[in-house]
This record gives sequence, structure tokens and C-alpha cells, in this order.
Amino acid sequence: MGRIWAIITHYVVDGSKSRIILNVLVTPAEVMDNQPMLDLLWRTRFRWKLWPRQVTGDRKYGTEDNLVAIEDQGIRAYIPLPDLDHCTEFLSADQFRYEAVRDVYMCPAGKELRFDRPHSTERSRRYRAGAQDCNHCPLKAQCTTSKQGRSLCRSVDEACLDRVRAYQSTEAYKRALRKRQVWVEPLFAEAKDWHGMRRFRLRRLWRVNSEALMIAAGQNLKRLLKKRGWGRRPFPAEAVFRLFLTLCGWLTDLSLKYRSLSLVFGSDDLMSTKTCISSSLMSFTKDFFNRLKDCTT
Repeated sequence: MGRIWAIITHYVVDGSKSRIILNVLVTPAEVMDNQPMLDLLWRTRFRWKLWPRQVTGDRKYGTEDNLVAIEDQGIRAYIPLPDLDHCTEFLSADQFRYEAVRDVYMCPAGKELRFDRPHSTERSRRYRAGAQDCNHCPLKAQCTTSKQGRSLCRSVDEACLDRVRAYQSTEAYKRALRKRQVWVEPLFAEAKDWHGMRRFRLRRLWRVNSEALMIAAGQNLKRLLKKRGWGRRPFPAEAVFRLFLTLCGWLTDLSLKYRSLSLVFGSDDLMSTKTCISSSLMSFTKDFFNRLKDCTT
């Protein structure tokens, strides 16, 4: 069997009803979804001179680095945070109360979890309860199995993360996630079913990215034609201009012929002059309609 190359396609889509695809990136499957998010966002802002009010994404993009970077730019991050507290059967971190003035956590049993400096890092602060308090606590079976006491980690950007968590209860946050399911996800289904994104034709990553850009451009053109109308076409300005130049040339030829006729037949015989001019006009009219017929056909 040949080697199977798995890839992931990322779309940056305008949040309006037009659903214009602003940026596309194809990455290998081993690259996590959250890693190229900030690069896509900054490049889209720079390329299209945009300043979005909010950014919406699914849970895979909700890492701490992404959320903090987005919020620092004054953009609301409508992205769900991964729920790591309810992965076990023990008491979750949201059941512990943090007191900012004393810089301690209070457990459900009323015991304090104090700052543990030796086990802290630059990006997170660890808080630990006393081993004696935890070993004699009636809630220990629901809290921890450690003999050293229950511990919690608090990010240095926890205030920013709390602000993002507060968005989840707002109607704007819920509406943004509903819009994403209806407006963004169908674009991937359309590209896979109708434009060949389920299996790319080209090989090598840069060629696959070029093919993905062409597919996204085709999707944008479809929405442009839908807005302007499939039956209406722009005015053929180039064809009309070419016809105008042709007419000017024919009129110039006629004026030169008329002038030559006046010089040649410039006698007192008025009847012969009128006859020659009328015959020239008839031949020009016949020639004009023949050339016009050739142009239209």
C-alpha cells in the first residue's frame, strides 16, 4: 500500500451573510488545529485591512495562547474553552473559590490552598492544601488521592480566561456559534462534494495550497454571481468601443471619397455631380451593412 497523506484545511470566513472566504491554509494532519490560527488571523487583517470585533471558532482553537493574544488586540474571542476540569470524577476547579486579596483558594470544606512556589512556573501558579487538612477531610475521596494534599493550577492570564468564560452566557456568543454552524460548515461540505476538496489532485504542500485557493476563489465567485444575478452580464464596453472606432474609420473613408468626387467632378454640370455622389453613398451604405453583418456574426 502507498503512503496516505492526511491534511487539514482551514478557512477564514467573513461573518456577514455574504460568507466570503478571506483566507485559506492547508496543513499536514500532524499540525494541531490551534497552531496556525493566529497566523491566519493576523495575515487576514493585514491583507484586507480589517479590524474584526469578534472571532468565532470551535473548541479545537480555544487554547490559552490563542485566547490571550486575541483578547489583547481588543477582539472578543467567541471560542469555547476545553473543559479539562470535568474529565475526572474528582471535584472540579470551579468548585473552589479564589480570593484575590489573600491570594488563596478555598475548598468546599473550608480549607485553604496556598501558593506553592517551588512547583510554579512562569505561566502558571500552583496552589496546594496542607497534607494534614486533606488526609482528615471527609471529602477526600471526592477530591484527591494524593497524600500530599489537593493542588490547583492557576494561569497568570486567568483574568483574561475568566472574561472569555463570561462570554458563554451572553446571547451574542450563542448567536455567533449558531451562525458558524450554519454559515461556515456548509462551505467545507460544498468544497468537498462539488469542488474536489475531499481528495486533492496535486501533490506537495504548496501545490495543494494553490489548489485550495482556487477552490475558495470559485466559491467566492459563485456568491458574487448569485448577488449580481446569473442572467445579467456587464455592458460590453470593449466591443462597443471597437465598433465606434470602425465607424469612425468608415466615415473618414466616406469623407475622403466625397472630397475626391468634388475635385474630380468639380464642373458646372450639377446633375452629373449629384449622380456620382448618390451612387457613392449607396455603395458605402451597402459596404457598411456588409461589414456590420460580418462583425455581428
